[in-house]
Amino acid sequence: MRLPEKPSLLVQSGEKLELAGNREATVDGCGGVLEYTQNVVCIRYGHGVLRFVGRGLTLHSLEQHSLIVSGYITEIAYAARGELLTPLPENGGEQP
Repeated sequence: MRLPEKPSLLVQSGEKLELAGNREATVDGCGGVLEYTQNVVCIRYGHGVLRFVGRGLTLHSLEQHSLIVSGYITEIAYAARGELLTPLPENGGEQP
């Protein structure tokens, strides 16, 4: 599983990302879901956007500011406000 190059950006006031292997991520401090498919989940997180890429991704325990992403997570990317996330491959993040 690939993680952001600057993991310190994920630790912000009131936000927390907790991983259970590559099968589950608990996010506290979620500001809303921007994209949700079986292969990609993008959410507002702190002052940026957090993207999960994988297979069979589902959202659970949607509460006011927290959620759980489960499935087979292959990549997590973060972009602060004003930065861009790296584009996904043409197959939408699916692994061959």
